[in-house]
Amino acid sequence: MRIELANLEGPNEFAHEYAPGELVVDDERSRLLEGPSISGHIIRADRRINVNGRIDALLQVECDRCLKPVELPVKSEFKLEYVTAEDYRTQQAVELTEDDLDLSVFDGAVIDIDELVTEELLLAVPAQVLCKDNCLGICLVCGADRNQIDCGCAKAEVDPRWAGLKELVNGK
Repeated sequence: MRIELANLEGPNEFAHEYAPGELVVDDERSRLLEGPSISGHIIRADRRINVNGRIDALLQVECDRCLKPVELPVKSEFKLEYVTAEDYRTQQAVELTEDDLDLSVFDGAVIDIDELVTEELLLAVPAQVLCKDNCLGICLVCGADRNQIDCGCAKAEVDPRWAGLKELVNGK
C-alpha cells in the first residue's frame, strides 16, 4: 500500500487489511499466519509528514529451545515522522536523540506503508520466544524433545577449561 502525498491536506485517515500473501515478511524466524491490518492517520506539517496508527497481526515464530511453532499476536502502535533526504541532510544533527528513532526518510512524494508494517512486525518479535516458560528444549545428544520424553542421555560434560572453576564452586 502506497500513499501519494500530492493532494494531502490536513489530517487523513487510512486503513488497510492485507490479504493472505499480499505482504511478505522476509524473516527466517517468523511468518504471517493471517494478513495484518493497519489503521491510522497522516498529517502534513510544513515539509514533514506525521504518521500515527496501529497494526494488528498474528505471527508464527519457532520456540528458541524446542523449535515448536508458537503463535504470537502482535498489537503495535507506531508514531513516525517522515522527512525528505534533503531536509534530513540540512538538519546537521551532531548526535542522535531519542526523537530521531521515530524519523524516517522518504522521497517526498510517496510513503510506502508496506515497509512500515514489515518493520513494525519484525520489531515486535521478542529476542527470545518460548513455547512455555519451563520448556526443556531438545537433547543435545540424541535430538529428542525433552518436553515429551526423558531420553536418559547424560548431561553435557563441562568443558575441561572450566573444570577448575566447577571445583571451586562445589567446594572440592
